[in-house]
Amino acid sequence: MTGSVREAVTTAVGAGGALGEALIAIKDQPDRTAEWLSEVLHISQPGTAHLVRRLIDQGWVTRPDRGRARPLRLTPAGERQAASALAGRKAVLDRFVGRLSEEQCGQLIAITGALLSTEARSESLLAELCRLCDRASCPACPVHEGWQRNCSG
Repeated sequence: MTGSVREAVTTAVGAGGALGEALIAIKDQPDRTAEWLSEVLHISQPGTAHLVRRLIDQGWVTRPDRGRARPLRLTPAGERQAASALAGRKAVLDRFVGRLSEEQCGQLIAITGALLSTEARSESLLAELCRLCDRASCPACPVHEGWQRNCSG
């Protein structure tokens, strides 16, 4: 399923690599730095610099010209691309989850919560786990709730 989600995101943004994941991560957590993005996507500093240049060249991301911690923000075009990537992701997930009964969906939610709620042991691990998520469509996310319970208090 992960491969299908990545393929849908790649198709939506028209390019492979980490471009789609970066758009979704920046949409989810605007005003973070390229260093943060590097941690979330597990790519090198030079790879991140290249990725950010591509995002800026596409007109999808802006960041101030000056300052050490230069925040990344989506442009309106970047917001549209991120929304398109998330729509592609949702279509794949709907196709997979659509095979389950209502009871099985409930079981899947409970099992997912039990498995993942303790995995987000830091803010960066939370961002990594949720880098392809649409938190707006999952307000009761077990990963985020686990992080809040275990780390943010």
